[in-house]
Amino acid sequence: MSDHFSQVSAHYFTSRPHYPKALFEWLAGLCPERQQAWDCGAGSGQASTDLALHFESVLASDISQAQLDLLPKNPKILTRCTSAADSHLLPNSVDLICIAQALHWFDLDAFYTEAKRVLKKEGLIAAWCYGTPIIGDEHINQLFQDFYQNGVGAYWPPERKHVENGYASLSFPFSQLCSPNFELREKWQLEQLLGYVQSWSATALFIQQEGYDPVDTLRNALAEEWQTEITIIWPLTLLAGRTAS
Repeated sequence: MSDHFSQVSAHYFTSRPHYPKALFEWLAGLCPERQQAWDCGAGSGQASTDLALHFESVLASDISQAQLDLLPKNPKILTRCTSAADSHLLPNSVDLICIAQALHWFDLDAFYTEAKRVLKKEGLIAAWCYGTPIIGDEHINQLFQDFYQNGVGAYWPPERKHVENGYASLSFPFSQLCSPNFELREKWQLEQLLGYVQSWSATALFIQQEGYDPVDTLRNALAEEWQTEITIIWPLTLLAGRTAS
């Protein structure tokens, strides 16, 4: 698993969109028991806090201690800096494994071996991702998509392609369930969008290689166009399943 986010951990914590509450309600409703959830690749806990509303205990694991250090304190949540292939959880102990916007970074064979080891017989595994947002102003959206493709497009890690194709080419060796359609939706001012862009792995790599922040270019392009809060939507792709019997 690659760590692309320690250097942008503060932006990741403050500026990522929120997952819909209905997603966690749907997942919890499919679990016969709600004792233990594992948020694998948890980052700064964007999913962990919501999982703690439904489960007695949540393990939030990530390879970035800088990310985990930002996770809000919660007596139900234990953080552990470790790889996706080494949870330190007991066999057959987990009711739900969640991988939120992280599966594409994993060594999948090693992770799936670990997931099958720790899942209960009726346990559930769910992985999801969201791609490029759609901004509810046509002209601003065009400028934003151009920045995504041409401004920082060359700096996205190769794994980004899996997010762009909705995990269509990733293996998922579980009995897959049909799921509702979910989306992330926010009303943001311009600076909130720019903070989100600063949390991108591509932005971090651009700054590292080019020596300046490309977000300043995007700010200049959008400043006169962005007058108020604008609705932004991220369609969400969800893979959910159980261990095949």
